[in-house]
Amino acid sequence: MKENIYSRRKVGLPPGTIFYTGDKVNKNIEMELYSFDGAEIQRKTLNESEDLSFLKEEGKFNWLNINGIHNIELINKIGQVLGINSLVLEDLTNINQRVKIEVWENYLFIVLKMAGFSTRNRVVEYEQISFILGKNYLITFQEKEGDVFDTIRKRIEIPGSKIFQRGIGYLTYAMIDVIADNYFVVLDSIEEKIDRLERKILNDFSDKLAEKILKLKAELSVLKKGIYPIREISAKLQSEDVLPYFGKSNKMYLSDLHDHGITICDIIENMTSRTSELFQLYYSILSNDMNNVMKVLAIISTIFMPLSFLAGLYGMNFKYMPELDWTYGYFIVLAIMAVLVIGMIIIFKNKKWM
Repeated sequence: MKENIYSRRKVGLPPGTIFYTGDKVNKNIEMELYSFDGAEIQRKTLNESEDLSFLKEEGKFNWLNINGIHNIELINKIGQVLGINSLVLEDLTNINQRVKIEVWENYLFIVLKMAGFSTRNRVVEYEQISFILGKNYLITFQEKEGDVFDTIRKRIEIPGSKIFQRGIGYLTYAMIDVIADNYFVVLDSIEEKIDRLERKILNDFSDKLAEKILKLKAELSVLKKGIYPIREISAKLQSEDVLPYFGKSNKMYLSDLHDHGITICDIIENMTSRTSELFQLYYSILSNDMNNVMKVLAIISTIFMPLSFLAGLYGMNFKYMPELDWTYGYFIVLAIMAVLVIGMIIIFKNKKWM
């Protein structure tokens, strides 16, 4: 979700200019259509040259999923067929668009961030997904292949499935709900990272942990920016101007979705607090270790103070020092030093200073 060189090339262009700001250019656009005519559900794979005017037909519910938004010609064609405003088309091809919902004359425009894991290194990745919801159609736009909607597809393909029978609004709700549910999977993964870091700080402390905490904090910051607005979106779905597109019979589902949005935001806030606490714990242990080092050095210095005094005393170059003529003077001084050291160690241990 970082801005890139492609987005900078939009600077200076007039409003409504359709320009793809990403870098995922597929050779072939993948278009998947699910159509329900009241009796059966049909699934088709379409190509870019297909006539899409059927999307406006009455008596059918259509879900068209498009993988690949770099084809400006196709995006323009969809806009012309359905009467989509050029500002909406501009926003759906801008992968840095903020999460939002807009009400237009005959359709809704929704932008969300879909979170998932990279297949290579299990790093959290984000992809923008846009919805155009009309009276009897839903079009979803994705930048690349792969999404979290496989459970929706399986439900649709079950004989006698009622997902379309509840209306195209219910299908849209179900898809947003799947995106929200997948946030919980991502949050669980990050929470495991926090737990592992906490255990390492307590049991296997090292200076490298500070870098890992900073990396985790940055990851949470990106996550918060991408999915935190889900609470605002889920609340707006229940507003009077948006609800008709979903159907009043689905209001209770939208209310449940709003609860999910609140829970997600609460979890993110809790994780952000925990990450800050990890920093405090890290510096507390680091400070404690430093104090222990200083304590050991102070004990050593204290033990050597009387020894240094004796060594300095008998190192003076006075001519008349009677102890210097003693036969066993050297051994007596060594014995005194040993007694001092042992005595001080006993005192320190009794006071639990070491």
